[in-house]
Amino acid sequence: MQIKMTNLSSTLIALLCLGFFSLNAQQSIKLTKQRTSFFYTQFNLHGGYMEDGNSNRWDFANRGSSNQVAFSFLKKNQKSLQKGYVKFIRPVSCFAQISFPFSRGFNGSTRTGNVKLKLLSTGVKFKTKWDRTSVWIGNRSIPYGHNPKLDPVSSFMTNLIKMDLGFGQDLGVFAKTPVTDKLDLELSITSGGFLNKPILVYDNLIKDETTGANPEASFSKFDYNNTWLITARLGNQSFKKNEYGLIFVSGNLASTVVVDDFTFITRIGADAVNKFHEKAKLSNQITIGITDSQKENLFTSVNYQGTLDIYVTRKLVLSTSFAGNAQHSTTSNLKHVSLINANSLTYAFSPHTRIRINQYSSSIVESDSKQWGIF
Repeated sequence: MQIKMTNLSSTLIALLCLGFFSLNAQQSIKLTKQRTSFFYTQFNLHGGYMEDGNSNRWDFANRGSSNQVAFSFLKKNQKSLQKGYVKFIRPVSCFAQISFPFSRGFNGSTRTGNVKLKLLSTGVKFKTKWDRTSVWIGNRSIPYGHNPKLDPVSSFMTNLIKMDLGFGQDLGVFAKTPVTDKLDLELSITSGGFLNKPILVYDNLIKDETTGANPEASFSKFDYNNTWLITARLGNQSFKKNEYGLIFVSGNLASTVVVDDFTFITRIGADAVNKFHEKAKLSNQITIGITDSQKENLFTSVNYQGTLDIYVTRKLVLSTSFAGNAQHSTTSNLKHVSLINANSLTYAFSPHTRIRINQYSSSIVESDSKQWGIF
């Protein structure tokens, strides 16, 4: 009997110990839920001295990074994070970015000022069962060459895409997929700049003494004019020391030169990014093609941009950029040529706070119009 009781006691003690350690083990490995919602705020204050054809003056900047407050929201799909695999296709995140830019300038000889509501990158990202293949639906940066990696809210460097097309983001469907182990293909089919305007404008903040116009708010009219855009870029992965890509662009767009004109464009080109360890980065891209204008007939088009970033120290970066856009008529002497040089010196106080000194000079050759400024 003594032996049986001892065995029973030992068994009970072992079970109690097992239960105790199991509970503690469960508590120790229990993890808090992974964060799935992210919200960011960004504020830009940008101003200095300029000459823009109206006067030499100290003022808020009228180009580059706007004076504005921007809000960004990102929501990740928790189920997708937990499962870690996709059977066919699944939404993995949604994102939204809006900004409230403030601008002040001249309308002819009259001082003007306004606040706008603009929609930036907004949409849904889908992951697929195919390796390295993703799809986006919404408003997003188009894969036209080497689109600047910096946040468009704060970047000052010249954007060749906007010089050529008039916009850098568009509404549509985007996809990225591998062609080989070393090459990726980026595609987009978009609306041709349908959202290339603010949603809301609060105008006449600076009262016009000649007309007596009072501040007023108005919504923009989004009229679709049968515009469209197809873009493609074939290149190696961005983590490579040297990146190379081929570009194709075709579309029917509103003209960036002539008011109320529409153009059919075709572009082919190439881009290259060369990284010199952590000391410097050199970017170049060039496109050639045709621009068929409804009002001015056929033009040949050449677009080029080169940018050099020098990392002076871990917190100090010097950037310089040159961009040119040239269109020449095939039937007359008519031409449109724009040249821009932009320079920026950035000091990062922290990952969240930066101060920049930005300088630019630009010219439109056919009208002998020149502008410059330092902000």
